Amino acid sequence: MTGIIAGCASTGGGGAPTGPERGIWLRTDGQSGRDNPVLAQQFETDKASCTDRGQVNQLCMTHRGYILVPQSQVEARAAELRAAAAARAGGA
Repeated sequence: MTGIIAGCASTGGGGAPTGPERGIWLRTDGQSGRDNPVLAQQFETDKASCTDRGQVNQLCMTHRGYILVPQSQVEARAAELRAAAAARAGGA
């Protein structure tokens, strides 16, 4: 998982979700900023540049190489993104 930011409201407590699932920003290459201070700082810089009046502009973040995914899909989607980046790097 990369640096994270809430993108939507969280689900209700217990049982079926009552609202949109919380969104998490992922780098489109699947790399994580969790243990990489350079990537974490880049995320914070990008997020600040894409924020206006407390709202993060999703199109701006997309142009900077991030996608917003539901929290429940973060690990699977990050793995897919890493595999796709590795395939592109390998010339496949």
